Amino acid sequence: MSEELHVNKSLGCYHLDKLESPSIKVIDYGKGKKGKLEINSNILLIVLKGSGKISFRKFVDKPVANGDILLLPIHTVVRFKVEEESSILVFKLQPSIHFCDHFSLEALFERQDKRERRRYIALQSNQRIISYTKSLVPCLLDGLQCKYFLDLKIKELFFILRAYNTRADLSVFFSPMMTEDADFYAFVLANYQSARTVGELAKKARYSVTGFERRFKKIFGVSAHTWLKEQMSANLFHEITCTRKSFYEIGKLFGFSSSAHLSNFCKLSFGVSPSTLRKKGTGKSEDNE
Repeated sequence: MSEELHVNKSLGCYHLDKLESPSIKVIDYGKGKKGKLEINSNILLIVLKGSGKISFRKFVDKPVANGDILLLPIHTVVRFKVEEESSILVFKLQPSIHFCDHFSLEALFERQDKRERRRYIALQSNQRIISYTKSLVPCLLDGLQCKYFLDLKIKELFFILRAYNTRADLSVFFSPMMTEDADFYAFVLANYQSARTVGELAKKARYSVTGFERRFKKIFGVSAHTWLKEQMSANLFHEITCTRKSFYEIGKLFGFSSSAHLSNFCKLSFGVSPSTLRKKGTGKSEDNE
C-alpha cells in the first residue's frame, strides 16, 4: 500500500499543475507485448524485472534482462518484444551530463577512441544500483513527481554510475549522446536567464534567429520561445511559492515593469494572482502585494 503523499496537498507544484511528463517514471509491460517507440530525448532504462528483445539502429533483437541498464539515444526508432512480464525504470536525460563537478560527459568524449563510438554495451546493476531503485520506485508509485526531487535522483544515479564503472565502460555506454549538441544545450542552460528574448539568446550564441530556432527545436523538441516562456513560468512559480521575497523583488528579478504587470502575467499563466498563488503554495495568509 502506498504511503499518503502529503506534499501534493500542502505544497503547490508548477510541474504537477502543468501535468508535465516526469523525468523519471516506472513502466510495466505484460508478457508478449510488442511495440514501436520514437525516442525524442536521450533515455536511460533500468530493467527492474522481466526480459525481452530490443531493436534500434544497427542493433537487432538485442536481448534485455533483469538488471540491465540501457541507453536509447535521441532521434531513434525502437522496437521491442516482451518475453516475460517486465517493469522498467525510465530516465529522461538532458544532453549535457556531469557525473560530478570535475567529470563531465564531454570529458569522456574527448578521451574516447573513435572506433569505440561504434560499439554498444549495456551496464549491469550492482547492489548499490539495486538499493537506489528500491528507495526510488516506491516514491514514484506514491506519485512523488517534484521536478527538484527527480533532478536530484538523476544526479545521484550518475554519481553511482561514475563510482562503480570504469571510464572505458562509461565512455562506450554514453557514446551515442556525445555530440556537439551537448555544447549547445549547455550554452542555453548557462545563458537563458540573462536573455529576455530569443533574439538576445541567439545573438549571444552568434546565430541568426532563424538558425538558432532551427537548432534549438532539433535539440529541445519545442520552439525557443515556448521553452523560454515555460522556464520563466516555472522559475517564477518557484520564487513566489518557495521564497519569502516580496512581489516587488520578484517582479524586478524577472524584468516586470510593475507589480501590476507581474500580477497580470500570473493570472494569465496560473489563473490566480501572486498573493493567491503564494497562499496556495505555502499555506501562508500574508499578502505581499
